[in-house]
Amino acid sequence: MGFVDIYVGDKKVAEKVKNCSRFYQKVLGLMFVSSPKGGAFLPGVKDIHMNFVRFPLKIIWLDKDMIVLRVVRAKPWGLYNGPEGARNVIDLPVDNQFNFQEGMQISIKKYERI
Repeated sequence: MGFVDIYVGDKKVAEKVKNCSRFYQKVLGLMFVSSPKGGAFLPGVKDIHMNFVRFPLKIIWLDKDMIVLRVVRAKPWGLYNGPEGARNVIDLPVDNQFNFQEGMQISIKKYERI
């Protein structure tokens, strides 16, 4: 499993986000961990659950072009359906300070230590 950084334009808005590209990684996401750390990127996912997730998360749904479709604060044990056209999900800690807005273009880059 690798990690990615999340950008809006040239601005890095999240760092060392878990890249959940394999099926089992998508199923587990951030379940059973004590902290969301950098969060998780789930490509090819539309709907999510918060079963066995111990903390609230900022959930960002993206379309196939990585445009933000919806942003919500998800609570543990909830079920969340993505909007029409959603193809990817980003789960971030709720203390992430960036104000994601619908229509923003997101880019994902391989995490690199500086």
